[in-house]
Amino acid sequence: MDTQKTRRTPFAALRRTTTMPVAAQVLIAGTLFSRVGDTLASLGLVLNAADRDLRFGVTEVMLAELVPTVLAAPLIGSVVDRFSARTVCLWALLTQSLFLGAATVAGGFHVKVALIALSSLAGVASVAAGFKMLPAVAGDRHTGRANSLLMAGMSVAGLVGPALAGFLNSQWGTGMLLGVDAASFLVLAGCTLWAVPSSVDVVIGRRPATKLGDGFRALRDAPVVGTLMPALAAAMLATSIENVAGVFYLRDIVNGNDTVFGLMLATWALGSVPGALLAGRARWSERHALLIVGGVSGIGLGLLLTGLIPVAAVIFPLFLVAGFGNGACNVGLRNAVHSRVPAEVHGSAWACFQALSRSCIGLGYLLGTPNSLVSSQGQVIVSGVIPLAAMAWAGLTFVRRGEHTVTEPSA
Repeated sequence: MDTQKTRRTPFAALRRTTTMPVAAQVLIAGTLFSRVGDTLASLGLVLNAADRDLRFGVTEVMLAELVPTVLAAPLIGSVVDRFSARTVCLWALLTQSLFLGAATVAGGFHVKVALIALSSLAGVASVAAGFKMLPAVAGDRHTGRANSLLMAGMSVAGLVGPALAGFLNSQWGTGMLLGVDAASFLVLAGCTLWAVPSSVDVVIGRRPATKLGDGFRALRDAPVVGTLMPALAAAMLATSIENVAGVFYLRDIVNGNDTVFGLMLATWALGSVPGALLAGRARWSERHALLIVGGVSGIGLGLLLTGLIPVAAVIFPLFLVAGFGNGACNVGLRNAVHSRVPAEVHGSAWACFQALSRSCIGLGYLLGTPNSLVSSQGQVIVSGVIPLAAMAWAGLTFVRRGEHTVTEPSA
């Protein structure tokens, strides 16, 4: 299906402009502010668990953010596609703010975590609806650039959020962090209300007969996206393994120096910013396959060499390379789904991708946990081999299917 035909006339004037519409910039800014709020809330609960000496508190917080997404994403995505994406998004954001507000005043740790889990459910809807609405607000001409700025901003938020959370928690406690997150969803709701016109559903379309499996099928059947989805899953699994195993491996390399360790982790996020920005340039934004292939390969190579060369001075540039690939891959994926998946199932497709990503993250956390069979260094090496092996398999699949346009701009 030609998805470009589903969003034509109402925003034709926007596509004739040479700069990104202000509405899209406002929507992106609101999303990034909300992302910082999410980081504050998550880390605030983790710090709260540590303060209370709750043995499984950190695991409980992680599961609360992962499990609801995995279980409910297909159903929630079908709701986004079946009804007004704008309306669903606004109600979901208000619901998130309500649950976070309740968590702010709730007394027990486990009650707070349960409320966070409910907020995560509503978050699946708001994220899927936001993904679906972005091309209509930015216009076809600027969608690639919008995804680029959004992903670059997410990386910056990932750098700022933890440090800000640590400071605010030390000054005012976890309740303040949860309250800021609740307010951030209200800010995003206001940005959405202003930036997204009520006619947006005419542009993106609806799917009255949406089924739970439509999102998965849309991802599987989309050119490039379906072929490279296993490689993307492998990359998410690999980075999650390294996130856990790397804590032990990297801290040994720097002799327990937490400052150097923190700078090393920040290097990955720093690398992802230029990677995302490059992927949004006009000559690159439509090269979906190249961005994903190059990005996953960069992640795999960076992780593999990190495990093979336990030298801090070498790992810093390797993390820059891996982060660069991560940023480019993220933008390439978003652009590919926006361009190659029918607009009326964008909500289901992105919700299902959220379920896939959370599943890979959860499995990666388990596999990266220290054990007596494989050392932390060995786990990091394995985390590099996994995406490279998946990339080799994807290359064979491209050749077998006759998809030789990996490095060519998409139509």
